[in-house]
Amino acid sequence: MSLIKNSVYNLAGFAIPTLIAVPALGFLARAIGVEAFGIFTLAFAIVGYASIFDAGLSRAVIREISMYRADQGEQQKIISTASTVVFILGVVAALLLYISTPHLGTLLKVSVSNTQEVRQSFAFLSLVIPIYLLNQVWLGWLEGHEKFFNINIQKTISNSAIAGFPALFCLFDASLKSAILGLVVGRVISFLITLVICREIIISSGVKFYKETFYRLVKFGGWLTVSNIISPLMVYCDRFIISNLLGANKIAYYTAPSEGVGRLLNIPAALSRALFPKLSYAKTLEERTKLEKQSFVLMTVACLPVVIVCLLLAQQLMTLWMGAELGEHSANILRVLIIGFYMNSIAQIPYSSIQALGRAKITAFIHMCEIVPYLLALYLLTLHYGLLGTAIAWTARMTFDALVLIYFSRKIVKLKY
Repeated sequence: MSLIKNSVYNLAGFAIPTLIAVPALGFLARAIGVEAFGIFTLAFAIVGYASIFDAGLSRAVIREISMYRADQGEQQKIISTASTVVFILGVVAALLLYISTPHLGTLLKVSVSNTQEVRQSFAFLSLVIPIYLLNQVWLGWLEGHEKFFNINIQKTISNSAIAGFPALFCLFDASLKSAILGLVVGRVISFLITLVICREIIISSGVKFYKETFYRLVKFGGWLTVSNIISPLMVYCDRFIISNLLGANKIAYYTAPSEGVGRLLNIPAALSRALFPKLSYAKTLEERTKLEKQSFVLMTVACLPVVIVCLLLAQQLMTLWMGAELGEHSANILRVLIIGFYMNSIAQIPYSSIQALGRAKITAFIHMCEIVPYLLALYLLTLHYGLLGTAIAWTARMTFDALVLIYFSRKIVKLKY
């Protein structure tokens, strides 16, 4: 199947959930209040950051399944080993979050009236982490086989539930706890759908651990773990720094446009997800070069119009989506973040290229070099320039990241061939 066709499948899988998420988030911001909405967006961040506990195995599974498409026995070993390890790590992650809940109110500077509800909500959220990580591994099997039609049936239904259930639950009880409960139910639905789609490989694989398969997965996934620790930290730490420096009541003014940009990142993610297994399977320099050139053109055509619209109509878009109060405070933040969105979109192509060649060490090294300067810049810019400073720090990192990844990707491909 062509890169364009797979990308279209992926975009279709994001379209319906996005159409649900946009009004749902707008409703939540109005229904539960600015502070509670900001904390709710942190719940997404925490579940996303839990991906560090998969030890890079979900990404390694995609690559391994792509390489062993014709070997059913090896695929069973990969799924069984990865599922066993990831579930154990997921339980550990859930316990760590649950133990940490008594301290979240102080860390995030939550108002006294919301402290108890925040603790209860995040304690409940911890239950979803093990099944979230298992879900990612099983979806990796589908991606390795480039079964993007199946994947996007799953994603259309499950992401619609994840986007819509928090708002639906808040129709009956407009509270943070109800929103988190809706999020958890959506994640459970996502897990069950994946279980049904992948039931044959899951059942045939059983619950076994294969040492040689594990070492092979970890050899690739180990460096991804470094990236998975650092990258989500850089993605989500801006919200926690805002909460700590400026207070939880300011988070929503930043996370509203940030969530919008996050939804838009599904566009380049659709292409990069289709690109990675193809690059992993590519045999010649000509095939790889053609795929990369095609990807850069598609990425620009898909993303640049979005950037232009957001730059010109930022305040109107934010006001329509989130209401007058958030729209007034968030327009300039959106303008800065949308530039970072474009740079991040471009960066996903060399990122996929480097990892498809098995050089996850390079992307991990880049992230290690970025983390300290970025956190320092984020802290200082937020401290001195507020939320706009936070947005500038994020976009500056996206720009640096794209340039460095392009450089190393070209160098590695040249050495390889």
